[in-house]
Amino acid sequence: MSLLITCDTGGWKTPPRLRSRLEDTDLASAGWMIAGSVGIGVSDAVAAGGVRTSIDRESNFAARRLAHRSGGIAICNEYRADLIDVGRSPHHRDLFSPAVRSLPVSTREAIVEEIYTPYRAAVERQVLSLLTSWSYVVHLSVRTFEAKTVAGSWRRGDVGLLYDPSRRDEVDWCLDLVEELYAVAPDLKVRRNHPGRGTNDSLTKTMRGQFSPNVYLGIEIVLNRAWMARPLIRRDLMLDRIGDAIGSLTAEPVVQAA
Repeated sequence: MSLLITCDTGGWKTPPRLRSRLEDTDLASAGWMIAGSVGIGVSDAVAAGGVRTSIDRESNFAARRLAHRSGGIAICNEYRADLIDVGRSPHHRDLFSPAVRSLPVSTREAIVEEIYTPYRAAVERQVLSLLTSWSYVVHLSVRTFEAKTVAGSWRRGDVGLLYDPSRRDEVDWCLDLVEELYAVAPDLKVRRNHPGRGTNDSLTKTMRGQFSPNVYLGIEIVLNRAWMARPLIRRDLMLDRIGDAIGSLTAEPVVQAA
């Protein structure tokens, strides 16, 4: 099988064509306000369940590291998720942030043309390309989630695996990954369909509608920001263990650098 790892929300760049359109708005400089280290996003927007829907640089770092360790292909959206959430369906109410919804229609259309359409087309092309050489594709979409609920209580779990329970292969793959992770990282709390649901609106859900369950598995991996937002050796070690576990289930064996 083949492995594709994507990241919808980790970008922080502003397309050059859009900069003049964003002048004199609250969004004019947001894409450049990057705090200190990797892991400090400029927007705190989250969806139901606490999954981040705006600039989320930790997810970009995680997706690339997981792809490196697992031998998968990485596609990461390089542009700002506070302009548009490329993981949403075109008519989803949260496709645009409130600040963007107040912009002229022509500006919103330009955002779709510059960011949304190219990214989703690139992911679809990559799946089709992989299917020319492999019997099926495992597509993992990476985001992070907030450690606390809106009410202030702590969410249980370090890693969430979001999938469609009606797709047996997705269920089996996630169960296998849970077992692999327990063997290599028994202290890591892995939960299935938590803090959100794999059937909620997402890029993986859209792709399921385009590809048969016989050739496509679409799973979201969401990581708790309580540990992902801190650039510590333990964080990197844990990501490497997750990547190795994913690689053992999917990609061809690869030789890791010493």
